[in-house]
Amino acid sequence: MQVTPQQAVEQVAQAVHRLRTTLEQNHLPELEQAVLDAQAALRSLELFPGGIDGLRASIDQQDSPERERLVDLLAQAKLDHQLNSELIRLAMQRNAALQAYAAQNSAAATYSSEGAVSFGAGGQLLGKF
Repeated sequence: MQVTPQQAVEQVAQAVHRLRTTLEQNHLPELEQAVLDAQAALRSLELFPGGIDGLRASIDQQDSPERERLVDLLAQAKLDHQLNSELIRLAMQRNAALQAYAAQNSAAATYSSEGAVSFGAGGQLLGKF
């Protein structure tokens, strides 16, 4: 079954928007599936007959109102995709900050009785001289 340009564009727009919503709302349990769905939808554009150029040609052949609707959907999907990249970058920064904070407050990050940084399992940061 061949996918129509409308189906391809709507699938991408929905998947990328769902990922954006998931990231904005910080719904971590749904994040993995939203990322996979967005990736699959974006890959499906490449698999459209003729690839991206074929999709563009198919959109150009649509009547004016439908062509404008599809172009608008693609523009919104592009914006959502860019925002998703920024939201993922910010989430990674937040995660790194939380990990650093947790490590600093961990009992394993304290000094041992010998003055070296303890790693809980008996290792030392610089070893003994």
